Amino acid sequence: MVVPESIVYGLVLLSALAHAVWNAVVKHSAEGFLQLAMIRSVGLLLGALLATQLPLPGPEALGLLLGGAAFQYLYFFLLTRSYRALDYSTAYPVARGVTPLLVATAALLFLDESLRPLQLTGVLLVTSGIFALIMKELRVSRSGILLSLGTGVAITGYTTFGAAGVRAVDNPLSFVAWLEIFSGLGILLAVLVTQPSRGFAFARANLVRGSASGLLATGGFAVALWATSVMPVAAVAATRESSILFASLISVFVLNERFSLRRLIAALIIFTGISALALA
Repeated sequence: MVVPESIVYGLVLLSALAHAVWNAVVKHSAEGFLQLAMIRSVGLLLGALLATQLPLPGPEALGLLLGGAAFQYLYFFLLTRSYRALDYSTAYPVARGVTPLLVATAALLFLDESLRPLQLTGVLLVTSGIFALIMKELRVSRSGILLSLGTGVAITGYTTFGAAGVRAVDNPLSFVAWLEIFSGLGILLAVLVTQPSRGFAFARANLVRGSASGLLATGGFAVALWATSVMPVAAVAATRESSILFASLISVFVLNERFSLRRLIAALIIFTGISALALA
């Protein structure tokens, strides 16, 4: 079954919304790392359930699984520390803002993937809109900015390995399931080794919120990774980084931050870029 590109982009936009929501939950949790561990535990469980219904990815996918999981561990580490150093409305856009062009470069170098002119225009518009959105925030903590930029590099790493993985196997969902297992096991073991009693207490107290966030994170990531098996990875990454726009809306309507003219213009640029990608 061939899925129309417009439908794929619509699903990736929903994935972007899910990503912005669960990141806001992690940022505003009293225990960001434990909240993240709980989210990944849900991914581990869903991945294990899915894996029982699918064939193994194959030995050729093992290196890609390990590479993707390693970059996800780096992502978890840098994400939680950037959220300690910066506000959500700063850390999140900086981390996601550097990703579209980095992913486009990585896809060109490692996946032999080039973009059509309109797709490249869309990626550049989304990136320009993102940087218009975060320009004012770049004056804050240098260490926090570096942590957020490092988070963006980690995102590029696991996106590239993931895109290569879903294209290397017969069933993309099989690769997604095992990547969820690998990434979930690592962070769960870290909690069990370092703070098991606090981890169990946190899980009991935050079962509903953690489970809901985990479903959003796992479902959104699965959709985005699947989309890279049928669309250029750079185009998918740029569309998913519209999560920055959703994060900006969350910061205004949930966190009561001011929606400035700069944010409105940036939002229009991002929307134009996404439209160009959808029409390409």
